[in-house]
Amino acid sequence: MATDPEINFISVALTELTFKLNEAFVRPKDGMPIEISVKSKNSLSPDKTILKVILSVSLFGKTENQPFEMKVSVAGTFTGKDTKELEKFSKIHAPAHLFPFVREIIGTTTMKAGIPPLLLPPFNLASLLSTKKHPA
Repeated sequence: MATDPEINFISVALTELTFKLNEAFVRPKDGMPIEISVKSKNSLSPDKTILKVILSVSLFGKTENQPFEMKVSVAGTFTGKDTKELEKFSKIHAPAHLFPFVREIIGTTTMKAGIPPLLLPPFNLASLLSTKKHPA
């Protein structure tokens, strides 16, 4: 039987949002892949019981004829008693808990820009974090 690592999700906050619409964008007839870059930065408190994770997602930063450029960063705070479990959790699980918040910010921001909302498809977050880019 697995033991409960007692990790708690305390808070999430938007820490960065940049958006620049390309009004000259011409949608290719054969569609356009989503260019996405994902970074995660983790830090533990001195007593190693509080984990802060910053998840940053950039879209279309290197694409020519891009519909827009966007960067979203959110910070999540987690607590736990077991330092090893908290460190293990910080690698993939903490960013995975934060990704839905980023997905919602991207969809809402693009909708408010007067363009069709970009609803990110499901991604393999472990792959995104290891390669830093993913063409979808």
